[in-house]
Amino acid sequence: MKRTIPIFLPVLLVLQTIEERPFQDPEGRYQLVLRDRWEPVTYQDGAGNTVTDIVYGSSEEGLLRVRQFKVEPGTSPRAFAEREEDVSLRFRPGYLRGAMESFGGTYPESVVLNFEFTRRGQKKVARYYYFKTDETTIYVLQFEGRPEVIRSTRNRLDLIARSFRARS
Repeated sequence: MKRTIPIFLPVLLVLQTIEERPFQDPEGRYQLVLRDRWEPVTYQDGAGNTVTDIVYGSSEEGLLRVRQFKVEPGTSPRAFAEREEDVSLRFRPGYLRGAMESFGGTYPESVVLNFEFTRRGQKKVARYYYFKTDETTIYVLQFEGRPEVIRSTRNRLDLIARSFRARS
Protein backbone atom coordinates (compact mmCIF):
# COMPACT_ATOMS: atom_id res chain seq x y z
CA MET A 1 0.00 0.00 0.00
CA LYS A 2 2.82 2.41 0.83
CA ARG A 3 4.33 1.87 -2.63
CA THR A 4 1.14 2.85 -4.49
CA ILE A 5 0.75 6.29 -2.90
CA PRO A 6 3.90 7.78 -4.51
CA ILE A 7 2.90 6.28 -7.87
CA PHE A 8 -0.64 7.73 -7.83
CA LEU A 9 0.28 11.20 -6.55
CA PRO A 10 2.23 12.27 -9.68
CA VAL A 11 -0.53 10.89 -11.91
CA LEU A 12 -3.16 12.90 -10.03
CA LEU A 13 -1.07 16.07 -10.31
CA VAL A 14 -0.66 15.56 -14.07
CA LEU A 15 -4.40 14.92 -14.53
CA GLN A 16 -5.31 18.05 -12.58
CA THR A 17 -2.87 20.15 -14.62
CA ILE A 18 -4.29 18.83 -17.91
CA GLU A 19 -7.88 19.32 -16.76
CA GLU A 20 -7.50 22.99 -15.74
CA ARG A 21 -6.58 25.59 -18.35
CA PRO A 22 -6.66 29.33 -17.61
CA PHE A 23 -8.48 31.38 -20.24
CA GLN A 24 -8.54 35.15 -20.66
CA ASP A 25 -11.06 36.89 -22.90
CA PRO A 26 -9.24 38.28 -25.98
CA GLU A 27 -10.66 41.73 -25.15
CA GLY A 28 -9.42 41.44 -21.55
CA ARG A 29 -12.88 41.74 -19.95
CA TYR A 30 -12.76 38.53 -17.91
CA GLN A 31 -10.83 35.37 -17.12
CA LEU A 32 -11.82 31.88 -16.02
CA VAL A 33 -10.43 28.36 -15.76
CA LEU A 34 -11.61 25.86 -18.38
CA ARG A 35 -11.99 22.17 -17.57
CA ASP A 36 -12.50 18.92 -19.44
CA ARG A 37 -13.15 19.32 -23.16
CA TRP A 38 -14.25 22.98 -22.98
CA GLU A 39 -12.20 24.89 -25.58
CA PRO A 40 -12.38 28.52 -26.78
CA VAL A 41 -13.29 29.26 -30.40
CA THR A 42 -12.76 32.83 -31.64
CA TYR A 43 -14.25 34.05 -34.93
CA GLN A 44 -15.58 37.13 -36.75
CA ASP A 45 -19.37 37.46 -36.86
CA GLY A 46 -21.28 38.91 -39.84
CA ALA A 47 -20.80 42.46 -38.56
CA GLY A 48 -17.03 42.00 -38.26
CA ASN A 49 -17.03 41.75 -34.44
CA THR A 50 -14.67 39.32 -32.76
CA VAL A 51 -16.70 36.69 -30.89
CA THR A 52 -15.39 34.02 -28.52
CA ASP A 53 -17.54 31.01 -27.76
CA ILE A 54 -16.38 28.13 -25.62
CA VAL A 55 -17.47 24.71 -26.87
CA TYR A 56 -17.53 21.19 -25.47
CA GLY A 57 -16.53 19.06 -28.45
CA SER A 58 -18.90 20.96 -30.76
CA SER A 59 -21.44 23.71 -30.16
CA GLU A 60 -24.23 21.11 -30.40
CA GLU A 61 -22.68 19.14 -27.52
CA GLY A 62 -22.06 22.10 -25.23
CA LEU A 63 -21.71 25.84 -25.67
CA LEU A 64 -20.65 28.58 -23.25
CA ARG A 65 -21.21 32.21 -24.11
CA VAL A 66 -20.17 34.95 -21.72
CA ARG A 67 -22.33 38.06 -21.97
CA GLN A 68 -21.90 41.45 -20.30
CA PHE A 69 -24.90 43.70 -19.58
CA LYS A 70 -25.15 47.26 -18.24
CA VAL A 71 -27.93 47.63 -15.67
CA GLU A 72 -29.44 50.31 -13.46
CA PRO A 73 -27.75 50.67 -10.06
CA GLY A 74 -29.51 48.50 -7.50
CA THR A 75 -30.54 45.79 -9.98
CA SER A 76 -29.86 42.39 -8.42
CA PRO A 77 -28.74 39.35 -10.43
CA ARG A 78 -32.01 37.60 -9.45
CA ALA A 79 -34.15 40.52 -10.71
CA PHE A 80 -32.12 40.67 -13.93
CA ALA A 81 -32.52 36.90 -14.49
CA GLU A 82 -36.27 37.07 -13.87
CA ARG A 83 -36.62 39.98 -16.32
CA GLU A 84 -34.53 38.15 -18.94
CA GLU A 85 -36.76 35.11 -18.51
CA ASP A 86 -39.94 37.20 -18.91
CA VAL A 87 -38.84 39.09 -22.02
CA SER A 88 -36.71 36.51 -23.82
CA LEU A 89 -36.06 33.02 -22.52
CA ARG A 90 -39.66 31.88 -22.06
CA PHE A 91 -40.31 32.44 -25.78
CA ARG A 92 -37.80 29.78 -26.84
CA PRO A 93 -39.41 26.69 -28.39
CA GLY A 94 -40.11 24.02 -25.77
CA TYR A 95 -39.13 26.30 -22.88
CA LEU A 96 -39.47 24.60 -19.50
CA ARG A 97 -38.22 26.49 -16.46
CA GLY A 98 -36.18 24.69 -13.87
CA ALA A 99 -34.96 26.00 -10.54
CA MET A 100 -33.35 29.36 -9.86
CA GLU A 101 -30.81 28.92 -7.09
CA SER A 102 -28.45 31.14 -5.14
CA PHE A 103 -24.87 30.55 -6.21
CA GLY A 104 -22.04 31.17 -3.76
CA GLY A 105 -18.69 32.39 -4.88
CA THR A 106 -16.76 35.58 -5.46
CA TYR A 107 -19.77 37.73 -6.31
CA PRO A 108 -22.51 38.08 -3.65
CA GLU A 109 -26.16 37.65 -4.66
CA SER A 110 -25.19 35.49 -7.67
CA VAL A 111 -27.84 33.13 -9.00
CA VAL A 112 -28.04 30.25 -11.46
CA LEU A 113 -31.11 29.56 -13.63
CA ASN A 114 -31.75 26.10 -15.07
CA PHE A 115 -34.13 25.47 -17.97
CA GLU A 116 -34.84 23.23 -20.95
CA PHE A 117 -35.71 24.17 -24.53
CA THR A 118 -35.53 22.77 -28.05
CA ARG A 119 -33.27 23.83 -30.92
CA ARG A 120 -33.67 22.39 -34.40
CA GLY A 121 -35.96 19.73 -32.95
CA GLN A 122 -33.38 18.59 -30.38
CA LYS A 123 -33.90 18.82 -26.63
CA LYS A 124 -31.36 21.12 -24.95
CA VAL A 125 -30.58 22.00 -21.33
CA ALA A 126 -29.25 25.35 -20.13
CA ARG A 127 -27.59 26.55 -16.97
CA TYR A 128 -27.14 30.35 -16.79
CA TYR A 129 -24.99 31.93 -14.05
CA TYR A 130 -25.66 35.61 -13.23
CA PHE A 131 -22.88 37.65 -11.55
CA LYS A 132 -23.05 41.30 -10.56
CA THR A 133 -19.44 42.45 -10.84
CA ASP A 134 -20.01 46.12 -10.01
CA GLU A 135 -22.94 48.47 -9.41
CA THR A 136 -23.93 48.63 -13.11
CA THR A 137 -22.52 45.43 -14.67
CA ILE A 138 -23.91 41.91 -14.77
CA TYR A 139 -22.14 39.05 -16.50
CA VAL A 140 -24.05 35.95 -17.58
CA LEU A 141 -22.28 32.66 -18.22
CA GLN A 142 -24.67 30.85 -20.58
CA PHE A 143 -24.04 27.11 -20.68
CA GLU A 144 -26.27 25.26 -23.17
CA GLY A 145 -26.08 21.82 -24.72
CA ARG A 146 -27.22 18.25 -24.90
CA PRO A 147 -28.89 17.14 -21.66
CA GLU A 148 -26.41 14.33 -21.02
CA VAL A 149 -23.44 16.71 -21.38
CA ILE A 150 -24.76 19.58 -19.25
CA ARG A 151 -26.19 17.34 -16.53
CA SER A 152 -23.19 15.02 -16.29
CA THR A 153 -20.71 17.92 -16.09
CA ARG A 154 -22.73 20.12 -13.73
CA ASN A 155 -20.09 20.08 -10.99
CA ARG A 156 -17.43 21.14 -13.52
CA LEU A 157 -19.70 23.91 -14.83
CA ASP A 158 -19.97 25.16 -11.24
CA LEU A 159 -16.15 25.10 -10.95
CA ILE A 160 -15.77 27.04 -14.21
CA ALA A 161 -18.35 29.57 -12.99
CA ARG A 162 -16.64 29.92 -9.60
CA SER A 163 -13.33 30.62 -11.37
CA PHE A 164 -14.87 33.56 -13.30
CA ARG A 165 -13.28 36.94 -12.59
CA ALA A 166 -14.22 40.22 -14.27
CA ARG A 167 -11.24 42.39 -15.11
CA SER A 168 -11.48 46.16 -14.83
